[in-house]
Amino acid sequence: MKYQCEKCSFHWEGTSYTFEKVREHEKTHVQNLKSIRCKVCNTRKLDQKNSDDQWECNICGNQLNSKGQVISSKK
Repeated sequence: MKYQCEKCSFHWEGTSYTFEKVREHEKTHVQNLKSIRCKVCNTRKLDQKNSDDQWECNICGNQLNSKGQVISSKK
């Protein structure tokens, strides 16, 4: 498989197992996003800069606020 970014000089050749590199690269071109990290397990989530939503961490299962701080714990 091959990929050439339309917005910059990034290119990739590989298998479906390494396609995650393309997804991560495409996120660099998305506007108005911020990276939020879970304060418990350091999992990252990309979210809108003006979002105040809660989210559940896929790794540790805790409910987190928009700053990555634990609101409620599953343990």
